[in-house]
Amino acid sequence: MDQIPLSATVDGVSAVCIRDKAFLLVERGREPSKGWLAFPGGRREDGETPEEAAIRELHEETGITATAVTYLTTVTFDYSTPEFPAPKPFRLAVFLVQDSTGEAVAADDAAAVHWLKLEEMSAFDVTESVLDVVSELAGRFNSP
Repeated sequence: MDQIPLSATVDGVSAVCIRDKAFLLVERGREPSKGWLAFPGGRREDGETPEEAAIRELHEETGITATAVTYLTTVTFDYSTPEFPAPKPFRLAVFLVQDSTGEAVAADDAAAVHWLKLEEMSAFDVTESVLDVVSELAGRFNSP
């Protein structure tokens, strides 16, 4: 059975950038979810692969450049998601950034950028889906 290509099954993307066990999060400057912290990301443009969109969105929102990303998971938001209510299901592909360079600055629709470790995130409004991904990846830091 053929697998459906990722590009056919996602509406948007986010990019997980990690440095020194801290995760790059942006404060959303616009609705939906204005004020919440999330991974840099957004909608795909026409003709763009999800991987290309993740690299572009990371750069547009933070100034960070990446050469490659690796697919992690897909999160679906709908009307019942409190931090990102969507009138119809919105599928967001989450990618881990490889080989990032540059200093993070808030740009595009990001109001601010933060490098946070998992234990620091409780002081902020961070989306549940971000906390799930961060918890999974932070667990790898402590694995032998």
